[in-house]
Amino acid sequence: MELLENVHVKNLASILKEIGETVEGNLICDKTADHFILDENLDKIKNLQYLVRDKKKICEIGVNAGHSLLIMLLENPEAEYLLFDLNCHAYTIPCLKYIASVFPNTKMSLMTGDSTKTIVQFLINNKDALHQYDLCHIDGGHTYDVFSADFHNVKYLSKMGCPVIFDDSDNEHIDMFLKKNVAQNNISEYEDPNIINTDKHFVYSYKN
Repeated sequence: MELLENVHVKNLASILKEIGETVEGNLICDKTADHFILDENLDKIKNLQYLVRDKKKICEIGVNAGHSLLIMLLENPEAEYLLFDLNCHAYTIPCLKYIASVFPNTKMSLMTGDSTKTIVQFLINNKDALHQYDLCHIDGGHTYDVFSADFHNVKYLSKMGCPVIFDDSDNEHIDMFLKKNVAQNNISEYEDPNIINTDKHFVYSYKN
């Protein structure tokens, strides 16, 4: 895939190799910088590339090594990006510093720490940010307390009716949680014929 030939993807790989920490799985690689998993994530990548187009304000929870952020930036460098990350990996900040250096005209704001607290604090400090984000990408922690809090807190960032991508919906607990919220009429699957159906993430919008 052409992404593997992208200079920025290659430079992120160099940073990951230099730091030497085991890489948490992302859209491009898993465990090591050269263990590529693009083929199994191709539908997710295409959906992300499609959904990010023409958006003005984008929020991502769980930045990791910045691969999904980079994919979005390559499609839409004009948007404003709000990023939340636990910052538990030695490679996260170096990767994000590199990305910021090659997209100097893109506004990116990073909040580090526990997203169950940092999103709430951001909303308290930035009341004008309520319901201002026209794309949100949730890819944070996989324990119930974290992913349920991210789900509920992102509701206050997301514009009503705008798409939210919840990653790793093939996780049994995340899948059950999302299906429960659909059944309770809290969310509905985002309707767009251009979105590829995949069990690896779920695209929805909040209803109330």
